[in-house]
Amino acid sequence: MSRPELIFVGGTRFSRVDAVTALLVKRPAATGVPVAASFHSDPWGLPALLHGRIGLDDFADRLRAHEVTQRVPRARLEGALGALRASYQADPLESCRELFWALLDELVDAGHGALVDASPGNLVEAQTLLRLVPQARFVHVLRDGRDVAADAAEADLGAGRVPAALEWWAGELREIERGVRGEADGAPYAIPPEHLAVVVVDDLATAGAGAAYEHLLDRLPLGQDEPVQTPGSAMLDPSAIGVGRWRSKVRAPGRWRVARRYERTLGELEAEGNHAAPALRAAHERFR
Repeated sequence: MSRPELIFVGGTRFSRVDAVTALLVKRPAATGVPVAASFHSDPWGLPALLHGRIGLDDFADRLRAHEVTQRVPRARLEGALGALRASYQADPLESCRELFWALLDELVDAGHGALVDASPGNLVEAQTLLRLVPQARFVHVLRDGRDVAADAAEADLGAGRVPAALEWWAGELREIERGVRGEADGAPYAIPPEHLAVVVVDDLATAGAGAAYEHLLDRLPLGQDEPVQTPGSAMLDPSAIGVGRWRSKVRAPGRWRVARRYERTLGELEAEGNHAAPALRAAHERFR
């Protein structure tokens, strides 16, 4: 059965994944999944089932209680779960793949377009998702770590002040790195470069936004022959996405220290070979 192209969008919290997803689903060749499906990327979801961290009964109970299944007719949900039970022992991966598509088909009619999903955990579980949907593309949305840290500190995620929140942000990027670069049968394995696009949201809120957006679209199956937008026009409102917001959250004497700590953190990510580091460094050099 022919399936639509699928684009999984993700990033750390407060990276404005929502803003980039909104841009993508404006494309005529794209259809957004109306809710964060999540059952394919949650800690208790399909990855946990495939890796033996949860049993079929517990998985089914949690899925029935999930918000996404409130949009699926009960009879069809139970039918999909019944099919999963019947085939799981013989072929766990294929049975999970069939469940994934059965539920997604109930959520959205993609027609001939690509589906865009922005569920939390998409990048952390990228290895499993690529097994489920081998042709899937991934978009990693990045944002200046200082702005992310400012939002995280304000949200009181246990990160405290902005400097400490920078460490939290770097930890999130490292978790995503483990999802993008994993192991298969003990051998290192990474999401193929042609399947992974990286975009810095700050670049989509500048005079060069048109070029940045076209570069992103070149990596995705979203009808590149369709017009993008007037070149050079801003795609996103800088104030709406909080470009440079960290400066208003840190008193003047502390800004230098935050800037130095951010540069040090970028250096650490570069030394580790984190795939996000080059784009973050380049953006930092452009906007510093």
